Amino acid sequence: MWIFGYGSLMWDGWEQRPGFQRCAVATLLGYQRIFNKASIRNWGNRQHLGPTLNIEPSEGAACMGVAFEFSENSRDEVLAYLRDRKGPSFELRELRLCIPGEGDMVGTVQIYRGRNILASNDVYELAALVRAAKGTSGSCADYVVGVAHELTRLNIENAVVTSLCQVLLHEEGPTHA
Repeated sequence: MWIFGYGSLMWDGWEQRPGFQRCAVATLLGYQRIFNKASIRNWGNRQHLGPTLNIEPSEGAACMGVAFEFSENSRDEVLAYLRDRKGPSFELRELRLCIPGEGDMVGTVQIYRGRNILASNDVYELAALVRAAKGTSGSCADYVVGVAHELTRLNIENAVVTSLCQVLLHEEGPTHA
C-alpha cells in the first residue's frame, strides 16, 4: 500500500511509527498544491488561521511529493492514523501515482473537503496569516519552511510553496506607491 504526501507528511517522520518499508518521489497527475486549507489546530488556531497545503484538480498539472510504501498488513493502522491526524474533513482517496522505477501505482491521497477554506490565494495575504499562526504542532511559518526545505532536498520545484516561503522570509509585504 502506498500513501502520498505533498505537505508535512513528506518531512515530519510520521511514517516511522507504523513501519514503512520505503519511500520514493512520486507524481500525482492532474492535481496541484494550493494553500487554501485553514488549520485551526496543528498550525494555527481559530483566532489566527494557519494556511496549509491542500491539493485541487487541475488539468495538465502534476504534483510531485513522496510516496511511502507500507505492508498491506499495516493498512488499517496507517489509515486510522491518517484519519486521526487529518480529521474527518479529509477525504482519503485512492489515486494513480507515477513512481520512477515502479510505474503507475495506486496510492492513498488526503484531500481536504471541509469548510475551513481560505478564499484568498494572494501570497502577501497568505504570508501575513502564516506569520501570525501557531498551533499544537508549531508555528505555521515552520510548516511552510519545512515543506519548502523538503521540496528543495528532493529537487522538486513548486512555485506555490517557493513564492510563499520567499515572501515569508524576505519581505514584509507589497510596496505601495
